[in-house]
Amino acid sequence: WSPDGTKLASGSGSPFGGHQLFIWDAQTGQKILELKGHAATVQSVVWSPDGTKLASGSGSPFGGHQLFIWDAQTGQKILELKGHAATVQSVVWSPDG
Repeated sequence: WSPDGTKLASGSGSPFGGHQLFIWDAQTGQKILELKGHAATVQSVVWSPDGTKLASGSGSPFGGHQLFIWDAQTGQKILELKGHAATVQSVVWSPDG
């Protein structure tokens, strides 16, 4: 859930593709944004404390070990944090962002 409770973020993926994030309107259930860029199943997604960004991690036994930071308003990828040798299973923000 976004910090203000109005949106929900979810991640997906399969061995055959479809590795993306979605942002949903929590009241209507309508998809607001689709964020593309992961090369493997999205394992974890979390909102920043101020609600302006998302962090997402991915991976599979075959690669795609990625950690991205996204703009939660536009869906644009802000940053890729490189160097993971295995699946990024969990991401978390510090309380002060």
